Amino acid sequence: MKTIGFYQGCCFQGPDAHMFDTLKKVFADLGVDIKLLEKTTCCGGNTIEESNRFLVYSINARNIALAEKEGLDILVSCNTCYMVLAKTKYALDNDPQLKEEINKLLAEEGLEYKGTAKIWHILPYLVEEVGIDTIREKVRRPLKGWKIATYYGCHIKYPKEVAVVDSENPQGLEELIEALGAEPVKDYEGSDVCCGYHSFYTNKDIALKKVVKAPQGAKRAGAEMLVTPCPLCFKAQDIYQDMAPTEDKVPSIYLPELLAYALGYDAKQSGLAFHIIPVDKISVNTSH
Repeated sequence: MKTIGFYQGCCFQGPDAHMFDTLKKVFADLGVDIKLLEKTTCCGGNTIEESNRFLVYSINARNIALAEKEGLDILVSCNTCYMVLAKTKYALDNDPQLKEEINKLLAEEGLEYKGTAKIWHILPYLVEEVGIDTIREKVRRPLKGWKIATYYGCHIKYPKEVAVVDSENPQGLEELIEALGAEPVKDYEGSDVCCGYHSFYTNKDIALKKVVKAPQGAKRAGAEMLVTPCPLCFKAQDIYQDMAPTEDKVPSIYLPELLAYALGYDAKQSGLAFHIIPVDKISVNTSH
């Protein structure tokens, strides 16, 4: 059993805590023990980052140092959290003076940023560390007949220094979908349009126009639903899309939920039963 530290950020707390439970169950079935990193703080993405770069580096150097203190690499699910943490690591690893200045602050708490922890987004971790063959062998409920559009989201494609997929030709989700027995739909209009999650708080009308682009494009390409590795993209497409002035709603699924269902967990255990836009393909009468 492998062990990795998990940075939950803001996404897996309060009403979204069940998403962490789903993720933890799935990874345990795949041979990975997820250890929740205690005392971490919000990454500050799209808030602090825009006004004080040094502060956001300091906050996330501390988050990384907490994992390093336990000798653990870091697993991140949220695309935005991944981007901010990875940009912090890139900056500190390439600027000794910045690293020294921030470590003076961390020393007050008995912490030190060393740069030893690798920061993993769940998508490449599943593909590269867990392995497609391992996932395929664990499938108990093949998703035969499911046509699923892949939606990567923005912040694992940019900036290129820390991107985990090629912005022009992202890959990984298609392999996972095929391993679960479903048919991936990749090339569709709107696949690279931002979900609008962050813009909702500054311009609701623009966000509601953006959030329908990918689901509607996916539907026109023959997909019945979308899957995304980012909980913020999922929430935007499940919550904001329901608020948007369009009648045809297309369900969105958070990647660990899809994995959980294919591994044999039922609709409630996987989280699929609790979506605002219902996933019509699921059965509520089967269990792990």
